[in-house]
Amino acid sequence: MSLRPRARVASYTAAELWRRGPDDIPAELVSSTHLIYSSPAALAFNSPGAEGFGVKRAGLSVPGSVMLVVAPGCCGRNTSSVSELPGYEHRFFYLLMSETDLITARHLARIPRAVKAVCESLPDPPSVVMVCITCVDALLGTDMERVCRAAEDLAGVRVRPCYMYALTREGRRPPMVNVRQSIYSLLEPARRDPRSCNLLGHFAPVEQDSDLKGLLERAGVRHVREVGSCATFEDFRDMARANFNLVLNPEAAPAAQDLSERLGIPWIELSRLYQVDRIHSQYEALGSALGVRLDQAPWRERAQDAVRAFGARHAREVFAVGECCNADPFELALALVRYGFGVAEVFGTLAPERFSHLARLAELSPQTRVYSNLEPTMIGYEPDAAVTLTVGRDAGHYHPDRPNLAWNDDVQPFGYTAVMGLFASLERVLSGKAERPGAISLRDERAQDLAAGRSSRPGPRPVRAAGRTVLRQPSLEVKGLRRVLTPFAPDQSGAVSVLFGLGGLSVIVDAGGCTGNVCGFDEPRWFAGADAVFSAGLRDMDAIMGRDDLLVKKLAAAAGKIDARFVALVGTPVPAVIGTDLTALRRMSERATGLPAVAVDANGMRLYDVGAERAYCELFLTFADGIRADRGERPAREPGRLGVLGATPMDLSDPGAAQALAGALCAAGWRRVTCFGMGASLDDVMSAGAAERNLVVAPSGLAAAKLLKERFGTPYDIGFPLVSALIPPIGWEGRRVLVVHQQVAADALRRELLSRGCADVRCASFFMRPDEVTRPGDVALREEADLRRAVDDMGADVVLADAVLRPLLDGYDGDFFDETHFALSGHLTRLAAVSGT
Repeated sequence: MSLRPRARVASYTAAELWRRGPDDIPAELVSSTHLIYSSPAALAFNSPGAEGFGVKRAGLSVPGSVMLVVAPGCCGRNTSSVSELPGYEHRFFYLLMSETDLITARHLARIPRAVKAVCESLPDPPSVVMVCITCVDALLGTDMERVCRAAEDLAGVRVRPCYMYALTREGRRPPMVNVRQSIYSLLEPARRDPRSCNLLGHFAPVEQDSDLKGLLERAGVRHVREVGSCATFEDFRDMARANFNLVLNPEAAPAAQDLSERLGIPWIELSRLYQVDRIHSQYEALGSALGVRLDQAPWRERAQDAVRAFGARHAREVFAVGECCNADPFELALALVRYGFGVAEVFGTLAPERFSHLARLAELSPQTRVYSNLEPTMIGYEPDAAVTLTVGRDAGHYHPDRPNLAWNDDVQPFGYTAVMGLFASLERVLSGKAERPGAISLRDERAQDLAAGRSSRPGPRPVRAAGRTVLRQPSLEVKGLRRVLTPFAPDQSGAVSVLFGLGGLSVIVDAGGCTGNVCGFDEPRWFAGADAVFSAGLRDMDAIMGRDDLLVKKLAAAAGKIDARFVALVGTPVPAVIGTDLTALRRMSERATGLPAVAVDANGMRLYDVGAERAYCELFLTFADGIRADRGERPAREPGRLGVLGATPMDLSDPGAAQALAGALCAAGWRRVTCFGMGASLDDVMSAGAAERNLVVAPSGLAAAKLLKERFGTPYDIGFPLVSALIPPIGWEGRRVLVVHQQVAADALRRELLSRGCADVRCASFFMRPDEVTRPGDVALREEADLRRAVDDMGADVVLADAVLRPLLDGYDGDFFDETHFALSGHLTRLAAVSGT
């Protein structure tokens, strides 16, 4: 169900904003005043570890470094996609926190041992271990400096803290400021080289042919160093020899100040600009500061020629400019207007320091409209027909039918060459030779595959022994340490998956990171269509002071703008730490909004199936006719109607699985099939008691099936109708098979394989194992080593499991077939519709 806003989409013209001034920025454009709408355009805001060089990738910019993420599983979930990028093999490790850790902080004692185990696993010692912690430890008051010193003593390597505190995004030291300070704290006093300098601010290098590097070279600077260009740790340490630092991103200013105070290296701040005359003035000032004359003429002329040439061919282009690009959106918009182009829209976070650009923009293009990607009414944004060309990934999201230049590659443009590169890239886009329109992500094509309903991971398929570097076995085992696997989908992801598309206003009660994990990684349908999923946008003082009333006020304001049928509150680690009463918050929300509400008690430390189970039960208890009134009335049975429980992408691993299920079940004789969690409406939930029968296809749906049987007498079966699509086409007679999946699918596979002549089939799962589908010999998996033990104990000659588990079986010479489980790996597959249950 697509929700529409009751109010207009919030936006203001440049002239309106200039008249109000920097002290009167409209509340709609200030993120702390409202819920944060989660869309692909807002993903980078929602998760400081998600997009591009977020905290996690940034922390690994030091050559030879590795990272230990110490957090609830939910905080490391989206790193699954980053860890698959080239150059990140065996660089991310995880120490997962449990609910007991949350109460006792006993995980802190495991960190030094985990660091040692990680170092022992690697073929070569790391240059540094970055220990990344999250909002949980921020609220617990963990002294990570002390913990890291203990880890250094035990492991014999450098260890530095890395803080992924989404709670502090708008504080004095937000996450991306903090990580830069951690990185450069590794530099030690060294003999200064008067002919060297550093570029600080970015984690990837400035483009090699940049005029900035050329001008510095002509000024006599022989060595221009930057962390993104360092090949070895010794190269990185040489940055301590710089005669001065150039700060190219204001988030690096505190790190530069630290280096000034600690190592005596002075610094100068430069801005990335796209106005040629402003670039010229900035370089003039730089030359004065360095006491040299910088000859800019050749580059300046080429940049001006690039602008004139593009303008001569495309003078009538009208731009929408976003903030998810290598530019300040307001400065870039102003540059385009000054060059004679139209700018209809700017999507950006308006702050007082941007009013210097806004003043001139208001003068030259007063009707340019400014939007915030984060404002709730953006769910109803309608594209401006005047826009012909977009810059920025977010602008491309809003205008999917217009040519888009994402302009957010890792390698950084700067100065005159940035201007030349921008217009050359725009020319390629308009000629159809570069980036397709409406690009959602530059990181990979996963989002595009999901949006188009394409499979990104076919299955089942044979998986051979991994060609990756094999990790060595450490001398000690550490509970909760993941050396190979990334965290699995957490409970809040399972809850949101069940709630998705029901027409509710779903609020994830977090600081932003959990919402980014859920939407940006765990909910494939999110890329294909809007749903009202919001982050509470909690900040440190909200958590410390327990400002539930402020959250309810934000929620009521959003409900007044969005045509939602109910409110859903989903917990995360932050409310778990501070003891938020979600039931009380639900009642407060109902009074404030006049809408029914559900609250799902999730904490990010349990797994997805627990959250999905709780969401199912809360939905039926709240909305199913005859339950809430508690009159004992039973709706009339609807012959031929079947309810399917447990059907979400988490378990079915395919966005199109609902259609496949319905096709298989209708072929088996059912007239109406309702998949709760994939395509069902709130009206279907309300009339759930009318079903003739229910089918449970995953453990997450079993508790709800029992509830509906208790309240309405609806019988249920447990089965997986698509089981035939999971069977590899090989001979099965006499085989000994271990199946690793969610337990209902695994048991269905077991029964099918035994019918085909297998000698023994056992099931193993990291998730729920209901008694109804569990047999003696089945295995509960907890730690990574448990899988190898299960294979060896039964002598399995075939393993059916998600391909990400294959590296855990180093040396295994049996057959391994990929049975993709999205909640485990985050990969998708395409299932074929088959009949039978």
